[in-house]
Amino acid sequence: MTGIQPIDSAFTGGSLGLVPLSEDLSPEVGICLNDQAQALSGYLPVTVIIMVFTIICIASIRTYVNMIPSFAGCLFRWKENINLEDSPMLCIYRNRIFLVLAVPFCILAASYRLYDPGFLSGLAPVPYFLAVTGVFLAYLGIRTALAWGLRSRKMDGKAYKAAANSFRTFFIIAATVLLVTSGLLEILSVESLLSRRILLAEAALAYAVLLVREAQIFKNYRSVLSAILYLCALEILPTGILVATAIV
Repeated sequence: MTGIQPIDSAFTGGSLGLVPLSEDLSPEVGICLNDQAQALSGYLPVTVIIMVFTIICIASIRTYVNMIPSFAGCLFRWKENINLEDSPMLCIYRNRIFLVLAVPFCILAASYRLYDPGFLSGLAPVPYFLAVTGVFLAYLGIRTALAWGLRSRKMDGKAYKAAANSFRTFFIIAATVLLVTSGLLEILSVESLLSRRILLAEAALAYAVLLVREAQIFKNYRSVLSAILYLCALEILPTGILVATAIV
């Protein structure tokens, strides 16, 4: 039987070795994070959504530019959040921009796996994007329900509304920064895992400033203890649920 060869001749690849996996990168993230943005945008439904919202964003540029001074004021001064609620027109513009940026933010979050719980790790890009969008809508629903249920007559109505709605203002700020940063990271060809960490750090910083501004609003109209309780109920509870589902 001359056709039989030694076993080592059956492998033509040379040598076989094992490469250690970085501790910072889980198998699920390592597989899904590489070129995830390109993979998601490569699907026709997502491409159509990106095109539609790109057009909407371009059409909303003038409104956004007019709102920049108000957004900057809310970022650096807590009283500006109160002043924004005094203007129904500014509130309408703010809410419109919030709605316009919600879907691009979900696309960004899905592209870079900013929310990556284990039960979503095996999903394809489009179902993963839909799942992330659903989680974001559920998060907004929980926040809205808590804001409505915890409103107290002892709290100044305008101040409470300003504190509860300041999330929309800071979401706009955070989404804008993240979208711009992601574009720069793509231009610079930054490694995917590092890009994810940078975007998460920016989101965490924006959320920390939001907590500070809300605490200042509550503290100036109620006691420090009341401010802490309101923050725990309105912000820390829904965000804690979101973070817990991502890490457990």
